[in-house]
Amino acid sequence: MSPVKRLMKSTAASLASRYGQHRRRHLDPHLWVLMYHRILPTSDPRFQYEEPGMIVTPDTFDMHMQEAKKHFDILSLQEWVQLKTAGASLPSKACVITFDDGWLDNLEFALPILQHHQAPATLFAVAEKIGTDFQFWPNRVLWLLFNSGADLLKNHPLLGKAYPDNTLKIDGECAAQFILQLKQFSDQEIFTSLDEIACNTDLFAAMPRALMNWDEIKLMQASGLIDIGSHTSSHKRLTDKLNSADLHHEIADSKDILERELKQKINLFCFPNGDYNRTALELVKATYSAAVTTQRGIVMSKSPNNNFSLHELKRIGLHEQVSNTPRNFGARLSGMM
Repeated sequence: MSPVKRLMKSTAASLASRYGQHRRRHLDPHLWVLMYHRILPTSDPRFQYEEPGMIVTPDTFDMHMQEAKKHFDILSLQEWVQLKTAGASLPSKACVITFDDGWLDNLEFALPILQHHQAPATLFAVAEKIGTDFQFWPNRVLWLLFNSGADLLKNHPLLGKAYPDNTLKIDGECAAQFILQLKQFSDQEIFTSLDEIACNTDLFAAMPRALMNWDEIKLMQASGLIDIGSHTSSHKRLTDKLNSADLHHEIADSKDILERELKQKINLFCFPNGDYNRTALELVKATYSAAVTTQRGIVMSKSPNNNFSLHELKRIGLHEQVSNTPRNFGARLSGMM
């Protein structure tokens, strides 16, 4: 990036942070839904095997909570939905915190910070993967790339079709391009291909545990700050590549599993990768009180276009590179960047 472009970008971020919607008074209630995945220190060995867009460090997350308390009323998503559904008064500027997937590091690093700030949050768990050795396919791909398994990926008949230009060195940029290109294939195709590779190598055996078990999920629940929502049964993208039975299993059966294990009603849902078709959306509406997407934006509960939907709530994705200072965090909250 040229010095001029860098200066323009920095100036835009400063203006957005200083004058964005998070700093204004609103006659109509606005909601900021913050989207997190992993909370990991840079010194943690797991840090290098995750996509950069998935991680916030504990120090940055703590700063986010401090800044959020300056600008918003922090509510649980469940509380905000209940107020909205009942037609009750909503805060002018409300904020809810969400975590996708059920990562073990959410318990290790996020929960103590949430407890310190007494900030409620919603954790969207993948019901059938809780307490298993499941690894998400991007993490398996990164593990191979950075542990001498690049040739195994490059030479695979399916995965090799998405492998980046051979002139790129194996680094974060290469990994990001590869993962993006792999999304042209279905989850089943990718997992089957990785399982084929696993038969010819023991590299995967050393991967650290990714997700919480049921006891750890219950610890989060018992904190009194964490609501649990569904992130499907097995994290399949809810696209036309799934039939109606598969959609029902991912959407409705995941609710049943979580309710049976956690002994509480599960009313909130999160679409994996933000993907869904009309059939999936209608089933989610019939099964849950509300759902969050990965569509970026601030939720305006009185939409001028009358298109507000509790089952397609927008969120603001946060990761270290775009939110590691109060200014950059403010720019993300602004609705302008």
